[in-house]
Amino acid sequence: MICLPFRFRPNRQLFLLFLLFLLLPATALCRDWIYTVQPGDNAWNLGEKFLKTMQYQQQFITLNNISDPLHIAPGTRLRFPLAWLKYGATMATVLYVHGDVVVVQAKTGVRATATPGMFLWAKDEIHTGVGGNVTLQFADGSKVLLQQDSTLAIESLMKYGRTGMADSRLHLKKGKTDNKIKPKTGPGSRFEIRTPSALAAVRGTRYRVAADRDHMQAEVSRGEVTVKNSRAQQRVPASYGTLVKKAQKPLKPVPLLPPPDLSALPKVLEEAPFMLRFPAIKGAVAYRLQIATDMNFNVLLADNIADKPRVLVPELADGEYVLRLRGIDNQGLEGLNALHRCTLNARPLPPIRIEPREGAVITDPRPVFHWSAPKLARSYLFELADNDRFEHPLINRRKYLKTTLTPDSDLEPGIYYWRVAGRDASGAPGPPGMTMQFRVPVPAPDMEQSVFDDKEMVFRWQAVGPEQHYRVQFSTDESFADVMTDNRTDRAEFKMPSLGPGDYYIRVATIEPDGFQGPFSTPQHFTVPSPPNPWALLVPLGFGLIIVL
Repeated sequence: MICLPFRFRPNRQLFLLFLLFLLLPATALCRDWIYTVQPGDNAWNLGEKFLKTMQYQQQFITLNNISDPLHIAPGTRLRFPLAWLKYGATMATVLYVHGDVVVVQAKTGVRATATPGMFLWAKDEIHTGVGGNVTLQFADGSKVLLQQDSTLAIESLMKYGRTGMADSRLHLKKGKTDNKIKPKTGPGSRFEIRTPSALAAVRGTRYRVAADRDHMQAEVSRGEVTVKNSRAQQRVPASYGTLVKKAQKPLKPVPLLPPPDLSALPKVLEEAPFMLRFPAIKGAVAYRLQIATDMNFNVLLADNIADKPRVLVPELADGEYVLRLRGIDNQGLEGLNALHRCTLNARPLPPIRIEPREGAVITDPRPVFHWSAPKLARSYLFELADNDRFEHPLINRRKYLKTTLTPDSDLEPGIYYWRVAGRDASGAPGPPGMTMQFRVPVPAPDMEQSVFDDKEMVFRWQAVGPEQHYRVQFSTDESFADVMTDNRTDRAEFKMPSLGPGDYYIRVATIEPDGFQGPFSTPQHFTVPSPPNPWALLVPLGFGLIIVL
């Protein structure tokens, strides 16, 4: 008998099947929904709540090794295979609508204006016009903001009973969406947005999708998105974006532009419309501004693009707003958001300040203040101060009813600031608008009290202050069309130049320490007489001589 040595030769196919068998429980577990038992739960009420039929009840008890179906310890984790769970069609709900939004119902073909509370079912379509937007909520609580000039088709909406898992599949034919997707609650959770160029599949993230006939872009601010088509797929992490051209592979994700710096923006806006200015972002070729009434941005009151780091905030009603701004790079990818809370207080509109105008010089120490009466203004808040911060105002009328005001006492020479705001019927003040500055100058010297020293040929007048200087002019006509002499002096006197016989006029203006020149005094007339005739002096002398002879 010949014995041949035995050599074990494993079969590759059997070996792979063995490995697959080992992995099967884990794979099956991945397709199970896990539920954590709460107080009051038992196998029977859980089966009734989640199982599609009670025929699976005994299998459910066996699968989870439940020894006492009526008493299960809270905190116990139970497995529900997806195939056993209740599963059926569900709907999306219209939460918020702004502007032109139309729903096309698949069953009837009827076009209906979207309204809050309306349901959307599979195969329905929703369209937004220019300036229109709508927020939809899905069975798992996920929200999609469909922006202006967009078309979204509902391809499929399914949910797994009361598990919180939903399978939502949408088709963005054109336009933009801003998506807030709930975290994945089980293996049946799915949220997909298909476009003509690619599909974006996510769970638990914040991202935007934009599409047209030829390309698609995705921008992720939180979580991760898988963008794929028949050519390839890309995983796009937070703060990255990608582009997909039709029939081409998705591009490698690139970093999104950082948020703009809005720290210098005012908290209160007092103009409507208002030009928003901010530092430019390196790499940005444009900027998008969106405005909402709260941080959720369920409704866009404005959605504007500008190619410079300044964007016009449109005319809105007074109230509280949130501004959302982001840069756009040269590929069209929109960057990370910057948010700015602000209050718009633009009404009643600021009255038009009629007088005194900006920079006016008012010689009347009791100037008349005059302003317009804007619409909605029922009274006015008037302030006059000697500083532009309006600390310790000289006049502070809180509910003044007229549009003219005269101070009760003279204003001292100096620089003054005034502003006025309208109050509406409730007494709430609008913005004061631009502060106006004017000056009450130091008066010109009183030349009627001047003294002329004909020996020294010096004019002297009463000094108006210790630090003032003077400007002195002479002319041969009262209108000073032809000024003969124009001089400055530090003293309240001036030595006359050599003047020939004739009539002359003098006027003096005060120059204040800051260099400001006040008005000229009233011109004063004086005459320089002709000198005596020397022959006239000799005639009497000749007669005397004759008389003596």
